[in-house]
Amino acid sequence: MTGNYLTRGFLLTLIASFTFLVALLTYTANNAYQTATMEEANQTLRQVQTERQTITAEKIFLNNLLISLPLVIPAVGLVPFLIAWMNTGTVIGLLAKATGIPPTTYISNLIILAFPEFLAYTFLTAENIYVTILTLTRTGATTRLKTQTWKTFIAYTFFLFIGAVTEVMLIG
Repeated sequence: MTGNYLTRGFLLTLIASFTFLVALLTYTANNAYQTATMEEANQTLRQVQTERQTITAEKIFLNNLLISLPLVIPAVGLVPFLIAWMNTGTVIGLLAKATGIPPTTYISNLIILAFPEFLAYTFLTAENIYVTILTLTRTGATTRLKTQTWKTFIAYTFFLFIGAVTEVMLIG
């Protein structure tokens, strides 16, 4: 375990985490799209357009970092992150409704355009879940934390930064 970062279990957890995050985002976006009024959707669109006028890569990076940082706490950190992720899905659903774009199309485009950000969240979510599983099964969580988790944190930070820069370039 000490020499192999991408174990079979961690790779499976990465795939499962990515799938879960996309599914949850799609579910909450579709729910908001179907239940929100046009007034709510247009209000959200105006708010996002206003925020875009003063956005910087640093602001995006720090915001995304603060939202996802609880994931460093195994198991417990999933709760605040997933609440924020569901809120993101709701905003996406409202923006989709305001712009007349189906939520699944909106999310498909986001996965492509914001892929580094999705990867960042996927890596940290997977590490959280994997360490939790290793802890519950008593099969090497301490070793993983001491020798491998820092690699996930580096990948997460790198992808989150690239995602913030990409997002600013797409907005501007």
